Amino acid sequence: MPLTAFSSSREMELDVEQLLARLAAETDQVPPPKGVAIPEAWKAHISTDLECPSCFCYGAEVVRAAKSKADGQSVRQAFFRFTQNSISAGHHPFCDFSGSVPAGHIPENLVQFSTAKDGVSRAVRELVCRGIGLKIFGQRDMRAMREWFFQQKVASQFIVTLDPKLPGWLESLQRYRSWHPSRVPEVVALTKDVLRIPGFDFKAAARDELTRRYQPILKATHEKRIFLGAARGRIEKLATDFHTKSVFDPTVLRQHYELTQDLAKFICTNHAPLSRLVKEHAQLASLKSPKYLMAFASLLLFISDWEFNTAVGRFARIATSSAAVDESLGNVIGLNPFHDFDAWAMLIALQELPPLDLPTMDVKAEMEAWINETKRSAGL
Repeated sequence: MPLTAFSSSREMELDVEQLLARLAAETDQVPPPKGVAIPEAWKAHISTDLECPSCFCYGAEVVRAAKSKADGQSVRQAFFRFTQNSISAGHHPFCDFSGSVPAGHIPENLVQFSTAKDGVSRAVRELVCRGIGLKIFGQRDMRAMREWFFQQKVASQFIVTLDPKLPGWLESLQRYRSWHPSRVPEVVALTKDVLRIPGFDFKAAARDELTRRYQPILKATHEKRIFLGAARGRIEKLATDFHTKSVFDPTVLRQHYELTQDLAKFICTNHAPLSRLVKEHAQLASLKSPKYLMAFASLLLFISDWEFNTAVGRFARIATSSAAVDESLGNVIGLNPFHDFDAWAMLIALQELPPLDLPTMDVKAEMEAWINETKRSAGL
């Protein structure tokens, strides 16, 4: 259940307290204290004016914050609840807030520019504040971008069928393989005489054997450029958490993703508050919190119809402005449409591999079993 909602009449994101304060000022009333029901007219307005920040349904209800009667500690944040009623069907099934989502849940692809906790997020927050102050973009643009992304999400779905054990097994196979999958070397006949050569390397022979045994799958991963590395753990988690579920296929946005990366790298390189925080040889990879920059870069591209140099020009106007920064303008929610893009793209590529009966033992154990059996058969 979201902590904020978009007011279509005010064209801004508001939390519960901000909304009640505005309603009180607009109706010339005193905000109702905690424990006192809000006016029915306010409830009717909230239900028809407030949108879910993810799927844009109406029918909002306010749930006020609560404190423990025993010790006065906060036990519940104020949030918005969107239920099925005569005005709205409730959250869309693909909404980030559908189902049993706890209050205060923040979807991983949404970025709260108000929570600036490090150098990267503070630098991007200032850029966002300047951009809004210069009227280069506003909260309505952020809302439009989230709606565009949601439409992409609904239109491009696939079912997660990947065995969560495959990434770990495949990463191990790639690590232990002995030769390049595009060239199969001559097969050495492992006679008893060969196996009894002093210093014969059984581990190297086992690597050759398993590489040859699984050569088709190694060749397929090479052709699809599947190199798991550090992404393995994330892919396993996605495969486990979303197994048999319908999810968004982010690869339909690959061109948008690459443009956003290019713009983010340009900003990293040429904006002093960020360039001092990155390593020259790996600008984005060395950022502590790249999601803030990716959200900002994708917003610039979105309002520029994904035209790269137009977005660069808008960034230049923001970066060179000497106008005072109003920090309150940064209390907005942005969107990083490319959260986990590489992991999802790799998961899809793994699902497209030829069918494979996953071995019951891991690669290292299979190598050791082959070595033991080969030695036994040779009388060693």
